[in-house]
Amino acid sequence: MTGARTATEPTPAARAPRARASSGRKSGPGLKHEDKRTAILRTAAQLFAEKGYEATSLDNIAERLGMHKATLYHYVENKESILYQCLVFSFGDLDEVIEKMKDRSVPVLDRLRLYARSLAAAQNSDFGRCLVLVGSRPLETQGGDIRQFQRRLDTTVRDLVTEGIADGSIKPCDPRMFSALFFGALNWVPRWHSESGKLSIQQVADTFMDMLIDGIAASRR
Repeated sequence: MTGARTATEPTPAARAPRARASSGRKSGPGLKHEDKRTAILRTAAQLFAEKGYEATSLDNIAERLGMHKATLYHYVENKESILYQCLVFSFGDLDEVIEKMKDRSVPVLDRLRLYARSLAAAQNSDFGRCLVLVGSRPLETQGGDIRQFQRRLDTTVRDLVTEGIADGSIKPCDPRMFSALFFGALNWVPRWHSESGKLSIQQVADTFMDMLIDGIAASRR
C-alpha cells in the first residue's frame, strides 16, 4: 500500500482522500442513491482486481450489476473516477489508526502489531484488494492524492522503527528496509489469502509480525 518516503513531514493533503459526496438527497431516495453508488464502486473494485483496470469496461460493470450502462452515469462520472473512489474507500479508517501510532504510552512493538492488523484488515476488503492489485498508476489526475497518503503509511512504519531503536525495544536496523519488508509481506496477502482458509486475516498479520519481530532462527545457547 505504500511508496517511497518524502523528505518532509506529511502535509494536511497527505491525509486519506475522502470520497466525493453524492449529489443525491440525504434522506429517503437519497440514501438509496448512495447505496447504489457504493454497490457500483464495490462491483467495479472486484472486476478491477479480477480482470485488471484496462481490461474492465463500464459495460462489464453494468452487466455484472444487471443494469444499463447509461444508468451508471447517474452515480459515477467515468472509469477513472470510479477507480479513484475505490482507492479512497480502501483506506477506511487508516487516518485514525495513524494518529494512534503516535501514542507513546503504548509500547512501540504493540503499536506495530496494531498497525499490521489494521492494514491487513483494510487490504482484505474488495476496495483494499483493488488498491494492492491495481494501484493508482492508471489515474492521470488524481493519483497523486493516493500516492501521497501511501507515503504517509510508509512514513509511519519508519517513524515507529526509529522510535523503537531510540528506546532500545528494537535493535539497530535500517527503518527503510524494515518498512519495505513490512509492506512487502502485507501487500502479498490479498493475492493468496482466502476467508475459508485456516487463518483469519488478523492471525496472518500476527504471524507475520511474530516472524518480523522475533525472527525465525532458533535461540542459541
